[in-house]
Amino acid sequence: MPTFSLYQKIGLVFLCLSVGMCLPNPTRNISRNDPSSQILKPSLPHPNQPSQNVSFPRTLPPHTKVQVLDTGISLLLLGFQSEKGEKVSFLWDTGSDISFYEGSDSLEAKEFQIGEKKIRLRRGEGILPKGIQGLLGLDSFRGSCVFWDQDLLYWFPSDSPFCDHPDAYLGTQLKFLMTKQKGEHSFVQFEYPKSMTSFAHLDTGASLSILPKEGGEVYLGEKRVFRPGGTILTLEHWQAKETLTVFSKSGFREEYPNVEFLTGISLENFHLSGDKDKEEVWVIGLGVLRTRPLFWDFSRKRIGIIHQEN
Repeated sequence: MPTFSLYQKIGLVFLCLSVGMCLPNPTRNISRNDPSSQILKPSLPHPNQPSQNVSFPRTLPPHTKVQVLDTGISLLLLGFQSEKGEKVSFLWDTGSDISFYEGSDSLEAKEFQIGEKKIRLRRGEGILPKGIQGLLGLDSFRGSCVFWDQDLLYWFPSDSPFCDHPDAYLGTQLKFLMTKQKGEHSFVQFEYPKSMTSFAHLDTGASLSILPKEGGEVYLGEKRVFRPGGTILTLEHWQAKETLTVFSKSGFREEYPNVEFLTGISLENFHLSGDKDKEEVWVIGLGVLRTRPLFWDFSRKRIGIIHQEN
């Protein structure tokens, strides 16, 4: 019997509208009318997830520390405060160009603060499901770097020594990934299945990855997914037969066994500008990203992970 959920977001990057609004793009399936998509549950421990936070070998330079709630289908950044003192949380989505808050007020924009950091966000238009108060996309992280380790996000200005030399604070297990850029978006080099090498969009807003399929994978049912424009696709949900490998710049191969992913996506489903490159389709989502502490320098376009023994 197929199983259904409505969270994984499906679309391709750069689906921004004029007037500065950007729909959460590749692979989100949020439905404002589906009660199951509005229930936020803490995620269960992943077999490859480290059991404790990273210990830093030296004192961290000044930064903003943000609490992260992993709901199992999304990451919520907690502890923000509006100008009126209201507590607000935001969905963290590196697949979205533009940040916004959801509100019924008539203001065009609001300012939110966490620690000493202030951000000004435009008001959304009811894109997110009920209970999600807003979204932080790539524009909120320009001029900064972050280190995400389970329930904590450390947020540094780009001129911080942490951004410049993260290995001094994270140690030799930090591996910088092979990436390429398309605009503000980062794609990481991966191999799946064996001998199939390509690039995948790195997206904290996608609950599952989107990968090519060889054959022999374990079929897990179906996922109904929502994409910008209100259409819903039904995609096949699989568990990988082989190990997903991500490449680092030093030649190190980081392996992820038993990855769950979606298939059934074709370029014909989307209206893409420019060349129709298959690398637009593949996505490394939250199911993979949550298993390794992650360093992301948005100014220098560098992404690194802390190697974990499987």
